[in-house]
Amino acid sequence: MLKFISIGRTLIRYWRMAHDPRTPPFVRYMIYGGLVYSLSPIDLVPDWVPGVGLLDDAAVLPGVIAVAMMMIPQEVKEAHDTKSEKGIQRKQLEAINERPAHQQPVAKPA
Repeated sequence: MLKFISIGRTLIRYWRMAHDPRTPPFVRYMIYGGLVYSLSPIDLVPDWVPGVGLLDDAAVLPGVIAVAMMMIPQEVKEAHDTKSEKGIQRKQLEAINERPAHQQPVAKPA
């Protein structure tokens, strides 16, 4: 379950960076093209070809995302990483505060 949460968080991060106005339009189109190709039933290499039929689907989207991440400006990545970390910390604090009193963490004396 934790694996799916991590993947979801990563996809949301990519989505936000793709929609950031500081991200070059070419990078947006590249990400969208990779998604469309991965979801499209039409392939460059038919799926029935042994060995490479499914390989192109499995390689296109990660390859496109890797190239896009290299082309997104560093300040955009840092801004969205900071925003994500603050959101995670806020959710963790909310979860702790919603616990019953007997499940609240106890501070250890120093």
